[in-house]
Amino acid sequence: MLKRILFIYCLLVVYNLKAQINYPSTKKVPVINTYHGVDITDNYQWLENFSSPEVTEWVSQQNKVTLKYLDKQVHTNGAKADMKSFLWSEMEYNNYVENKKNQEYYFRLMYPSKNAQANIYYKKGNKTSYQQLITPNAISTKDRIIFTNLAPSPDDHFLAYQYNRNGSDWGEIKIVGIKKRHYFKEVLTEVIAPQINWYGQGFFYVKNTYNAAKVSRSFPELKYHILGTEQSTDAKIFNVDTKDETLSLYGVGKQSLYILKKADNSKDNYSYYYLRPQQDIKTFTPFFTDINYDIQVHHFENDTVFVTTDIRHKKYVISFPINEPKKWALLTPSYKDAVFTDAVFADKKIVTSFQLEKSSLLTVTDFKGSVLGEVITPEGLAVSGLYFDEEKKELTFNLSSYTIPSVSCKLDLNTYKFTYLGQKSVAFDSSKYKFTRTTFTSHDGVQIPIFIVYKDSLSKNGTTPFLLNTYGGYGSIAQPNFKPGVVSFIENGGAFAYVHIRGGGEFGYNWWQEGRNLKKRNGILDFTKAADFLIAEGYTKPKKIAIMGTSHGGLVAAAALMERPELFGAAVINVGALDMLRIENTETGAHFTNISEYGTVKNEEEFKNLLSYSPFHTIKENVNYPATLIITGTNDSRVLPYQSYKFAAKLQNRQLQTNPILLWTQEKEGHYGASQYNSIIEELTYEYTFLSRELNKAE
Repeated sequence: MLKRILFIYCLLVVYNLKAQINYPSTKKVPVINTYHGVDITDNYQWLENFSSPEVTEWVSQQNKVTLKYLDKQVHTNGAKADMKSFLWSEMEYNNYVENKKNQEYYFRLMYPSKNAQANIYYKKGNKTSYQQLITPNAISTKDRIIFTNLAPSPDDHFLAYQYNRNGSDWGEIKIVGIKKRHYFKEVLTEVIAPQINWYGQGFFYVKNTYNAAKVSRSFPELKYHILGTEQSTDAKIFNVDTKDETLSLYGVGKQSLYILKKADNSKDNYSYYYLRPQQDIKTFTPFFTDINYDIQVHHFENDTVFVTTDIRHKKYVISFPINEPKKWALLTPSYKDAVFTDAVFADKKIVTSFQLEKSSLLTVTDFKGSVLGEVITPEGLAVSGLYFDEEKKELTFNLSSYTIPSVSCKLDLNTYKFTYLGQKSVAFDSSKYKFTRTTFTSHDGVQIPIFIVYKDSLSKNGTTPFLLNTYGGYGSIAQPNFKPGVVSFIENGGAFAYVHIRGGGEFGYNWWQEGRNLKKRNGILDFTKAADFLIAEGYTKPKKIAIMGTSHGGLVAAAALMERPELFGAAVINVGALDMLRIENTETGAHFTNISEYGTVKNEEEFKNLLSYSPFHTIKENVNYPATLIITGTNDSRVLPYQSYKFAAKLQNRQLQTNPILLWTQEKEGHYGASQYNSIIEELTYEYTFLSRELNKAE
């Protein structure tokens, strides 16, 4: 009798706790999918129809619950005001960077106010002030317009500008005549890549065919547009033959050469064609066909092409005569423990940046490959934004870290020393921030690097709240960059750690391969082992660790949450890939890049591997998972929003789940989230305040 009373009492406690958040009712509609003889029941497949009125209403109700909860946290202690003070935002920035001598017009994106989208501004010469040229409202008063590319004509008399609507990857192009402020009527649609290359009385661009149902971007065509004509009359210059092929066009050498790349990544096959201005615009001449080298074009001079390419899984700058492409020469050195990140041409010199384990390396070579100078940056800082100003003859770059806004630097191309040009002021004492970089042992004995940032000192009394973050996919190279949310978390008594899990590209090709496809679980276990390491070292304890991840990082964080829920106290899963069995049902998800990274359910071994870590499918009925905020955008065409919907619904719809599971769907936003100053502040405040407050409950 006593046992029965205690059982009923426990049930009442559970129900009372659940009643603290009244989630919208979510029905279960069982659908059975069979893979290689294995039946998988999915109760929430109906949420994949995310544009239906029923799902739209469900999302709206979820937002009401979530925002009520988050607003209460934010408004109790002035968290939004604090985040504003931590956010460093340069309210103007260059989007057109190829300065020319005696340039007639300069173009720039600038913010007229903090709660506004960037506008296009211009000025005549370098002695006048900028004037507003185009506002987002001139394009649409209903949609959120974000300018993504400014492409002036060679004489600066015309500007082609690309933009997207509401965060979508799909863009449009319009043109304006500068002298008379003539706004051309034509609008070019179905554009993704920011590839506008002027030629003659118009420009080249790449057009895809948009299929709203599958978010298609297959079968691109290289088109040529003449000013003042409709897109329907644009000439087709080049097209591909299969859905896996892509087209990229590079205009180099002040438009003295155009190089077209046709790539089929599924077969590691590439073909390259060139066009010289004196030729007919419809004639691209092949110079490499069906080769295995992916080439990125940088420079063209004296009939010589300078490109970067991978040789034995390492990136180099090479050169070759355009008429004799097989006679190539190696121009940049290779370093054992360094990963190539960028290269820029500065007159007769090549400046290349490399990422080291603790800092960055800049190497200067001549056009014959001789090393002229080397510069190692301070520890904890990463190089980005290499840029050579032809007019000023200056080589500049940025140094960034997790807790200090980007610092502009200038490299002396004679002495090979750099100087700081200035740093943005911040509303906190950055001198008190410290970092350490160490390694820990993962599940299979491999040493995994971890970068820890903290304030003043890092005690080993087991009480420090920790925030773990990672990305770790597609061979992407993670570099330190300023995060005001991290500053907020640390200022509230926490510490931050970035885990360089396998699957990223920070340590070369093999590091990527060890966390890719059938080895994807390595990266997930690396992430959970990072939490074990912090606990074992005495820095923190279970339930005092928060995790955060975006996109691929969202997958890793969510999978880690399912794998070891007892370790964590809170999580933010941002636009994560969460149902790994259904992700390839869209054309974007089925693209070779994603199939290669994750695998496919069509292969039995890969299906079983996907099922083993798919967050949606590894949710257990008898676990009260840590407090979790799941974020997506209505216009995310990379990881469709239903991935987040299904994950949230299944987590919420379980009797033992008493910790909050919140779904926030951002209206008119895409894969990159908030796009306006105030909405960015709101997004950051919600995320980091949620993590801090939920961890505090563990005390």
